[in-house]
This record gives sequence, structure tokens and C-alpha cells, in this order.
Amino acid sequence: MLLEVLKGVRAVSGPGWECEIIFNHGGSLMDDFAKVGPVRRLSHPWTEGSGLVAGMLRRLSRLLPLKTARFSRWVAEWETRGGGIVYSNTGTNGRLLKALPAGIGPVVSHVHELAYAIQRFNSRSGLAATLLRTDYFWAVSAAVSADLQALGVAQNRIRRIPNFISAIPAMPDVDAARVEICRKLALPAETKLIIGCGHIQQSKGADLFVEVAKALAKKQTNPPVFVWLGRNGSWCGGGQTVKYRGGKHVRFIGEVADPGMYFAAGEVVLVTSRMESFSRVVLEAGALGRPVLAFAAARGPAELLDADSLIDDMQAEAMAEELLRLLSNPSEAARRGGQLRKRILAEFTAEKWIGMVLETVECMPCGKSNLGCQEPSRGQAKSADVERS
Repeated sequence: MLLEVLKGVRAVSGPGWECEIIFNHGGSLMDDFAKVGPVRRLSHPWTEGSGLVAGMLRRLSRLLPLKTARFSRWVAEWETRGGGIVYSNTGTNGRLLKALPAGIGPVVSHVHELAYAIQRFNSRSGLAATLLRTDYFWAVSAAVSADLQALGVAQNRIRRIPNFISAIPAMPDVDAARVEICRKLALPAETKLIIGCGHIQQSKGADLFVEVAKALAKKQTNPPVFVWLGRNGSWCGGGQTVKYRGGKHVRFIGEVADPGMYFAAGEVVLVTSRMESFSRVVLEAGALGRPVLAFAAARGPAELLDADSLIDDMQAEAMAEELLRLLSNPSEAARRGGQLRKRILAEFTAEKWIGMVLETVECMPCGKSNLGCQEPSRGQAKSADVERS
């Protein structure tokens, strides 16, 4: 999402706009970010491997203030070059925000987490720093806004800036997509597919996805194959247990380069999360016109889905019942998918929200600490963008 924001602002603002990007560690999108602005990373490459030594070095680096000292120095250098707005793409950067030099800002935290995650991934002092050092909060959903207010953030410091799609996708050829994905999975071409996506962990409801598959298998003689996209999360071995319980009706295939193709191939996309601040899966699958079901208690999906696609009872059996209704009524499934796509194209595109981002930035007065900043004008704004620590 950070990349989409930066690319959108660059496209609208033109060459006069500048940014510098600071990451905790490297990743597959580093080259893409480097096309937008200079990129630095706080972690040394030797901490980023998957081996025992790299893990020990990561733990050691967390005990030492190396990252925060480096971050503080880099931001101070950036300020001497003209500075501007510090944009953090998470509400869990308290450790870094605490290290910001005095007088830097204004600071914007674009919060993609509910209160549970904000508190879990911030230390107590980090949470205090997030709330104190952030001048403006951008919330990706009404649920996040409510949680920020529950944490003590005044409503007038919060603006809703949701996730969005950067370009309007063409309507897919669903049959062709299904045939191709079935070929990749060595399944008969006519096999119906149900798609889930996310880390294999409890919060994403990978176990509920399996239970929905098992419940549906009891109701149909030839049930669809359930396919889960995503790698193992931090579940202390729970992910392997879930995979085992999936049996023959569920395929866990790991991360894929083309999730959109899998969404397009699915009869229905399921979001079985127990909690979601928004739901990028709903956004991307819905943009392709695919029907999506989610649990109402997860909160975030309600930003996009109508009530008839939200399951009130967070039980696999309840979702299986609604899924069976859609599989038995293709016209209703198509109606819901078309309605969701229409809503996304009207309300969740870069064309709408990048303009809102720029308008919000241009209207920023000096921060709550009277930092002495000047309001940036379009095409002249600078920012330092910080990935979650």
C-alpha cells in the first residue's frame, strides 16, 4: 500500500515532488521503491537470512539501539536538506517515532491496524510515542478510526484514507482463469475453486477456512476444492496442524506471484479472518467482480461488503451455509460480485484517494507542537516515508 501511495502522489505531483524512503529491512519490492525515491534500510543484510546465525543477529540487533540511532541520524540529515512531512505507513512504529529528533514534522501515521495489533506490536513506551509524536492519523477504515479514539486520539486528528486500487482491472474470463489454475494444481479443468488468502495464522482464520471446507463437503457429493494462498505465519506450529486437517479438500499452495488470477478463478473468495482493519483481499477480489464472503465480527470487511455478504455468526457452519447458497445460485453470486466491483470502482480508486491525500497534506497547519513547518504546495511537498519497525 505504501508503494501505491507514493506512486500515486508522484504521478499527480510531477517531478518537483521528492521523497526518501526508510525500510526496516529489504524485500521483493525494493527495486520498485527505488524508482520512486532514494531507499535506505535500517537492518544490515546479515540479519535478513533464514538461518540460525541470522536469527541470533536479529535478536541481538533488537537489544541494541543501532536502528533507532541510525534512523535518528538519517532523519536529521534529511531535515537539513529541507525536510517536510514524515509519513509512517503503520500505527506500530512507536520505537522509531520515539527516536525522531525534536522539531521534525509534521508526522502522519497511516494506520492499517486495529487496537489489538497497535498494542501488541508497540511496547508501552512505543505506543505512547506513537500517540504523542503523531500529529495526524490516517485510518484505513471506520473500525480503525474507532479504535484510535478508544486509545485516546481526538477525532479531529483522524482522517479516513482507506486502501485503494491503483488501476481499474479488466473483467476476467472466469472460465479461462479456472482452467489455467486447475492446470497448475493438476486438477480436472471443470473443478470449482474456493479461494482464501493470507498468512496461515489464527487471526487470518486459516483454521476456519478448513472447517468451512469440511462443513461444505458434508453437504455436497462433489464439493469444490478450497485453495489457500499465503505462507506460514507466527502460529507456533499451528499452521502445520491446519494444513494437516485440510485433507483432500484444501490445498495450501504458499505465496503466488499472480493472486489476481486465483481470485478470478474462484467461484467465491472467502475472508475467514477473525479480525481485519480493512481487507485487501476483498478489495482486489471484488475489483475483479468476484463475490466475497467474510465474518462481520472481523470489522474491516464491512468497509466494502454489504450486509448480505457478511456472516453474523463467526462459525464455519454459518459461512458454509451461505457459501452453499451462492454456489447453488450462480446469478446471485454474479450479482453480488458485480455490485462489489461497482462499489470499489466508485469509492476505492487511486484517482479519488490520491487527490484526497494531497488535499489533506496541503491543508496541514503546523503540527500540534508548533513545529514551525511551512505548508507544502502541490508539486513541492517532500516526505520521508517509514516502513514498520
